[in-house]
Amino acid sequence: MISVIIPIYNQHELTKECIEAVRLNTQDYELILVDNGSIPPIEKPYTGFVDVNLIRNELNLGFPAAVNQGIREAKGDVICLLNNDVIVTPGAINRLAELLDEYAIVGPTTGYCAGVQKVSAPIYENLNELYGVAKQAADTFAGIIDDVSFVIGFLMLFPKALFDEIGEFDESMWPCSGEEIDFCFRAKKAGHKVGVARDVYVHHEGSQTFRQMQDDKQIDYGKILIDCDRHIAEKWGKDFWNKQTSAFYVGDFIKLNLGCGYAHKEGYVNIDMRPEVKPDLVADVLEGLPFADNSVDEVRAYDFLEHIPLGETIGVITEIWRVLKPGGVFESSTPSTEGRGAFADPTHVSFWNRNSWLYYSNKEHRDLYGIKANFTITEIEDVVTNKTLNIIHTHVVGKAVK
Repeated sequence: MISVIIPIYNQHELTKECIEAVRLNTQDYELILVDNGSIPPIEKPYTGFVDVNLIRNELNLGFPAAVNQGIREAKGDVICLLNNDVIVTPGAINRLAELLDEYAIVGPTTGYCAGVQKVSAPIYENLNELYGVAKQAADTFAGIIDDVSFVIGFLMLFPKALFDEIGEFDESMWPCSGEEIDFCFRAKKAGHKVGVARDVYVHHEGSQTFRQMQDDKQIDYGKILIDCDRHIAEKWGKDFWNKQTSAFYVGDFIKLNLGCGYAHKEGYVNIDMRPEVKPDLVADVLEGLPFADNSVDEVRAYDFLEHIPLGETIGVITEIWRVLKPGGVFESSTPSTEGRGAFADPTHVSFWNRNSWLYYSNKEHRDLYGIKANFTITEIEDVVTNKTLNIIHTHVVGKAVK
């Protein structure tokens, strides 16, 4: 049996929607609600024949304390931690539970979270459309599980035996302390596997309780995030965000291959926004790279920038510059407008040539548009890559100036 544990602080309507989605889309479970001082108190919902255990705290004890309370009361052999701003899709929880034969901790994908679980999904405006997106993910990415170091705790499953083995969630900071990341790192240290199921998609509204607490002047949300990151960094290193995918590290050297497609490059973290090409990391650079400032040694972008829409290119180059260490290398090869290749391919939506790089390397040109990214160009040349079709690529190597 699966013990579905939902910590709650107010957000009554969201909570009702969350529980109803569990009721409609999950089999063989009990429901444990931990009411962290909601006003008015949370009432027991209708769940048919499903057992409901409602735990009431008169004060908001924080998320990790509520999680630990719920797990201690759980009757199931599988624990499912669920935020009350999540709408689970048909079979999502049960599908994740199936993976616990191989993985000790598993989580799904969603459109709102930090790190590698965030994916680009079609826009949906109602439950039927959401379920359609989830069905598409299930069909397209069937059986694709990414090995990671941690998952984000909006929805995560693990055997109750793991909790007994490695101990409780960290309650040392209120209202939270990056407890799920710490829990996953402890599981990894104990030799267990952690995975992200690409074929499971759920809706996550995101940060709703924190926003209400901020509005009520109970917390400074920005400070909470900084304090939590500092707290995790003290335990697992300041670069812990870069450790979510094990492929991030080749020794102590981090090299990224953006827009890899099927052309994976050995020794690099191969990155693409399409899970079907099986990259090391699924990420959309338009939404940001999951790496800390000044943490990456090299970024390679071959036949990549021309697929970035006009109006987004400055932001993408700035994001690449952000993650690079001072002196970090950026290497790019892009179809030049000096040849026909830049315009012949209908998927090309921005256009480049040698002069384009003045806007990221020359102070006068950078100042003209207030461009923050700054590179010293060490190599730049036009290379004829297909003489018959008159295709020319501009090859650039630059070093980040910080």
